[in-house]
Amino acid sequence: MLTTVERLIDGVVQTLTDAVLPDLTTPFARGQLYAAVDVLRNLRDRVAPRADLADAESDSAAAALERTLAALDAAGERTPGADARDVARRIRAALADVPAAPPLARNAALRAVLVAALTAFATLPDDVARPARAPIAEHLGAQAMRDVAVLKPSMLGEISRG
Repeated sequence: MLTTVERLIDGVVQTLTDAVLPDLTTPFARGQLYAAVDVLRNLRDRVAPRADLADAESDSAAAALERTLAALDAAGERTPGADARDVARRIRAALADVPAAPPLARNAALRAVLVAALTAFATLPDDVARPARAPIAEHLGAQAMRDVAVLKPSMLGEISRG
């Protein structure tokens, strides 16, 4: 799950002022903490989301949806029912509405299409839904790895030593 930078900074500021500040006894340490909180508060509204991360997620989602459509088309050809074709038609219509830019809007729209596709698979027989769902599952797995890759290593060892 991704959280906004603003929410993250707000949480750090709240922790510093509510939990850390009351335990600081020296004026110097309190002054340093107030300076750090001031920097965080000023930084909060100046941090832009990374468009390159949104582009990577969007490209992966679009490719997964294209593979999903191919699976649905193949199922529609071999299955006499129109269910797979109907789901594919709805996904294509939703994809047509996805803006090309800005990256964050494209990303949000593609996430909505993914959710709609996964919801629509519930109406399909399992032998049709499983191959159509597989590319989306692969995308979500890869996205989880992309989300984790940007995290910095923990400094708990250094922190615990003081």
